[in-house]
Amino acid sequence: MSKDKQKKRGCLSKALLILGIVVLFIVGGIIGYSYMMLNSVEQTKLDDKDLGITEYKPPESSDNNVVQPAPEYNVINIALFGIDSRDPDQTGRSDTMMIASVDKKNKKVKLTSLMRDMYVDIPGHGGDRMNHAYAYGGPALAIKTINTNFKMDISDYVTVDFFNLPKIIDELGGVDIDVKSSEIKLLNSYLDGINKLSGGKPSPNLTKPGMQRLDGRQALAYSRIRYVGNGDYERTERQRRVMEALFQRVKKAGPIQLPGMVASILQYCETSLSKGEILELGLAVLSFGDVSMQQYRLPVDGTFKSQNIRGMAVLVPDIEKNTQLLHEFIYEK
Repeated sequence: MSKDKQKKRGCLSKALLILGIVVLFIVGGIIGYSYMMLNSVEQTKLDDKDLGITEYKPPESSDNNVVQPAPEYNVINIALFGIDSRDPDQTGRSDTMMIASVDKKNKKVKLTSLMRDMYVDIPGHGGDRMNHAYAYGGPALAIKTINTNFKMDISDYVTVDFFNLPKIIDELGGVDIDVKSSEIKLLNSYLDGINKLSGGKPSPNLTKPGMQRLDGRQALAYSRIRYVGNGDYERTERQRRVMEALFQRVKKAGPIQLPGMVASILQYCETSLSKGEILELGLAVLSFGDVSMQQYRLPVDGTFKSQNIRGMAVLVPDIEKNTQLLHEFIYEK
């Protein structure tokens, strides 16, 4: 080999070495910055042994498409709770309950609403409305109630209360929602109450329907609408629309902006997720590309009965059928 070629190879090797060192510094800097930004997030640990984590075995069926969760599905399920408490010093009931599922294998994000009036067995308390579990025993009992009734494997959660959800939405610059003309009057009524409770500069009433940017208080008022449309069923749809809009806002962030954005959100939340888990999940979702959040609701139409039990108007679900349908939605083949 000529001296010129050897010299060129030497220069190329040095250039690659320098490039490699620069890349390591950049990656290391991003990781260090990410952890620094997430240091403000406080982790509330739960004991996995007391969460009722259950291995699901589908009922006997001739249908070969029945899904059984297994490690190879690589799905992470997280419980999301919205607490309806006007008093920050009291544990309220979970006015909103959802399961967020991150499917790393199929690169999908899914959101399942759990109707608050579902009549289920709450461990240690017997049959009751599902949203009472959080008031009885906080996130641990609420997760255990989901796991034991629907054979789930949830071990982590994120909780936000009545006062903090608007702050999260405002941190992200609001959400884009298509408001119906029939929703405006009730939305403004809820908004007046929220403004009065929260104090400070009030959010303005909406004056017209259509797609528009809602601030935090307006979005909270929108998500609380219950007496327009299909009652509480449609309210869960509104809540999922707000979550989808938030998801789209976060998804636009790059790897460098993500930690700061997540930290700004989670400072208003309570969570069992560690900094590493939060960062890993966020980067995984960003890697999925341009995906929308798939949505579902329990109980599924046609799988429950409306009854009055001990003076409570409740939804009594077919637990076995809803469990099967939930698992088919989350752990698709």
